[in-house]
Amino acid sequence: MIKKIAVIYGGKSPEHEVSCDSATSIINELRSAGHDVIPVYIARTGRWLVQEPDQAPAENGTELFPSFAEECFLTSGGDKIKPDVLFPIIHGTTGEDGILQGVLEMTGLPYAGSGVAASAAGMNKVVSKQLALAAGINVLPHIILTVSDENYSEKISEAEQMGFPLFVKPVSQGSSVGITKVKRPEDIEQALKNAFRFDRTVMIEKGVDSAREMVCGVLGGTYDCMASMVGEVCVQGGHEFYDYEAKYLDDNGMKLVIPASIDKEHENYIKNAAVKIFRALGCNGFSRVDFFVDRKSGEIWFGEINTAPGFTSHSLYPSLWKKNGMPVKDVLEKLIEIAVDEKKAGKKLEIRR
Repeated sequence: MIKKIAVIYGGKSPEHEVSCDSATSIINELRSAGHDVIPVYIARTGRWLVQEPDQAPAENGTELFPSFAEECFLTSGGDKIKPDVLFPIIHGTTGEDGILQGVLEMTGLPYAGSGVAASAAGMNKVVSKQLALAAGINVLPHIILTVSDENYSEKISEAEQMGFPLFVKPVSQGSSVGITKVKRPEDIEQALKNAFRFDRTVMIEKGVDSAREMVCGVLGGTYDCMASMVGEVCVQGGHEFYDYEAKYLDDNGMKLVIPASIDKEHENYIKNAAVKIFRALGCNGFSRVDFFVDRKSGEIWFGEINTAPGFTSHSLYPSLWKKNGMPVKDVLEKLIEIAVDEKKAGKKLEIRR
């Protein structure tokens, strides 16, 4: 059935360009499947703009405003636009952290992906680790610092006791933005300054030296989801880990191996753990769950969850499902179906005032 689908992309996130690339892939796939697609570009200024077909992201489109009373959008000229489904694909802050999802909830329209709570929990590395741990999944130890801490020295000393390498990370950022691998005590403070550029809360996490990085896609509703094959991200080109540059700026920064070269026991553990974490957070639609594997012992730890993974031509999530025999077109159709079903199920719930 042909649907009118508004693809929402761009945003104020540091991952603005990646979002635009993901949207291009999604829009092309949906149009080739016969859907009526409305590109909705959120500029860095925060303006919502309807773009013309094949138009590069620009601030010269028709301005759009969500109408919470009428379950539609209004243009600056007063026209109504009512999509059947919304497809947000803004990665990182303001798009993947529950903020955009709150706005979409207020419109009353079905939208693809996780809701407010799951998006917020998934974006926060501390909260997602706590929920993973509660679900019985191993996590790496960490120390938390905030901008209100008057003296970092005690916490830095505590972090050093965990042993090197350490990873200094903004707590609520995606795509490895602001992350530094630290091998020496004298480099911790500079890594903290870098991380605090992007967040007011920072994590110093115990690293696994030369860890293998495994990824697994999850697709479905909160209570009815499935895991993809497990893939391994093999970092190359001199990168220390799968950082932002390796992901998006270096065409030879990594090689994705699907299926990963691991034994059946470890594969099943990762797939089951990915589904457990997806459910523990209350995710919906799609997510990619990342794990670290010790090369020597084979021990596995949860790394992070991405509730709005990339959909570019080289992104991990669609690559995992393609290897599973599910092309991007079919994944998108499934996500649209889940969004519509989720909205129908929500409307059956009794709201008490």
